[in-house]
Amino acid sequence: MIEVPSGVTVAVEGRLARVTGPKGEISIDLPPGCGVEQEGTVVKVTREAEGMQARAMHGLARTLLHNMILGVTQGFGKELEVVGVGYKAEVKGKDLFLTVGFAEPVLYKIPDGIKIEAPTATQIKISGISKEQVGQVAAEIRRLRPPEPYKGKGIKYAGEIIHRKAGKTAVGS
Repeated sequence: MIEVPSGVTVAVEGRLARVTGPKGEISIDLPPGCGVEQEGTVVKVTREAEGMQARAMHGLARTLLHNMILGVTQGFGKELEVVGVGYKAEVKGKDLFLTVGFAEPVLYKIPDGIKIEAPTATQIKISGISKEQVGQVAAEIRRLRPPEPYKGKGIKYAGEIIHRKAGKTAVGS
């Protein structure tokens, strides 16, 4: 059972579930074998069968619906850090420009439904109502220049620990 806060509406038409709230609207196709029942301020996800696959899809549908409700009320966010001498990030309109050691700055087009800020030159904040989309955008930006293990330069998640390698050492003769 999922508690629906005030100001949020859940509408189900066949297998399409639509959640509307103060931050926007989001919808998904429910997995096969799952249904949604609404009783007042509580939404309940049901399943047609009892097999292992049906139970897995039931849990998936429940979690997706819960994340949709959280997204339209609170939203989701991720932070990235740009590490390296001369590395920086800046947002211009619907584009994110990353100077990360290539000959030209890397251009990343910000998708609809996602807000990206660069409060400092080495920090990127990604926010939106879809947890999946926020995570995907963060992964795509990190993939442009993943942190390398010798000096730790690159784009990493805030708080991510990069395990360093020793590198070459001079051997005495």
